[in-house]
Formats: sequence, C-alpha cells, structure tokens
Amino acid sequence: MTAYGLQLYTLRKPFAADPKGTLSRIRQIGYDAVEFAAPLSMDFADLGAHLAAIGLDCPSVHAGIDDMRDRPDAVLAMARHLGCRWIVLPFVLPDQRDWDRVIADLNAFARTATDAGFRVAYHHHDFEFAPDADGRRPFDRLVAGLDPALVSFELDVYWLTRGGEDALAMIRQLGDRVRLLHLKDYKADGGMADVGAGTLDFPALLAAGAEAGVEHRFVEHDFPPEPYWPSVEASLGYLRGLG
Repeated sequence: MTAYGLQLYTLRKPFAADPKGTLSRIRQIGYDAVEFAAPLSMDFADLGAHLAAIGLDCPSVHAGIDDMRDRPDAVLAMARHLGCRWIVLPFVLPDQRDWDRVIADLNAFARTATDAGFRVAYHHHDFEFAPDADGRRPFDRLVAGLDPALVSFELDVYWLTRGGEDALAMIRQLGDRVRLLHLKDYKADGGMADVGAGTLDFPALLAAGAEAGVEHRFVEHDFPPEPYWPSVEASLGYLRGLG
C-alpha cells in the first residue's frame, strides 16, 4: 500500500495550539508520515520522541533560506531530532528573490547537509513560472543552476497548474530530479481543493511520480476550511481508494 504523509502547514493552527495532540490525531486518521513546517525554536527532540512513540514517520522538514545560510547547524539539528532524511526550501520571500544568490546558498547548504547524511530539495509555488524582467523564468534558472547531485525538487501539482504548467509533463520532464510530491487539487476556477475534489488526474500523476522514483507524497491544503480535519480526512480517503 502506498504511504501518504501530511504537510503540517495544512494544520498549522491546531499544531500551534497542541503539537503532540495534532500529531497523534494525524496518525489515528491513518497518515503514515508528516512533513514538518515549524519554527526553529521548538523542542524537536521531544517532538521526535513523540513521533517515534506513535509510529509516525517524518521523512522531510521545511526550512527557510536565511536559516539554511545563517543557522545551518540548527537546521541540521532539527532534522536529526525529527528523524528526517530530507530538508526542503519551501518558499522564497519577495525580498529574497535574487535567484543567483538563492541558487548559490542552496547549493552550499546542500553540500553541508549531504556531508551530514541528509538530502535537500526545492519546493516551488507559481511565481517561479512568471518571467523576470530579462525574460527568464526563475524555475528554469533553478533547474539549470541547482546541482542535480545535491538538490532535488519537491513538485506541487496544484502550484504547477496554477503557474500554467502541465503537472504530469513536468514530473516526466524532470524525471529522477523529482523525489517528493505535494498533493492538492485544482478547481476549475483556479481555487484549491481537497485531493480528488478538483480537476487533476491523480492516478496519472501518482503513476508518473512512481516511474520517476518519487519517494514521498504529502497531502497539503494551504487554506483548508475550518475545522480543518475533514479536509485532511477526505484527501486521504480519496487516495486510499485508489489502491
């Protein structure tokens, strides 16, 4: 049976109020894993122990480019406490979008992380597919400039579609550079939906991911309706129904 994880950003409000309780409920719903997105100030040793106690894997964690550059030891310690294998750059703020610097900083951090036994990936949104003033798209810069031996991609099938890309074609195009997937659905009006409630062909996307060698698949909904839990249950239920 395919393993599915949940990106904790989906449940950021419940998680902030009750981290351990939220993790336990995610496991009870039937998720196999979580992908962390949390401040570096948290007690990750304690959270890692809780994950182990409830049998919830944490293969991946998100960390910002400033922390990767300025606090790499703290980022690595967080990943180590949580039992992660992957560290992912999830978002580049508007004032950080000097893409030459992003590429250099991420490659440098990836060398350090690789030496420490971790792997690194870049997660995009839609803005990377809009051409810059010189006509080049940031995503194309990233694909060309990030060292494929050090940095993989975490593709998000919603944000690919929102950015005007064919998600299935992009998975096939990048092939073995894609190692993680974010699963969220795309409404006909461009809005975000639970997996299976929109327009995307998830059987085809998952098959292409498997062919490319994707290791981890995370459900995410950036703006789930309160009380949040029905959204994550519906997405997992749809995916489990695929077999």
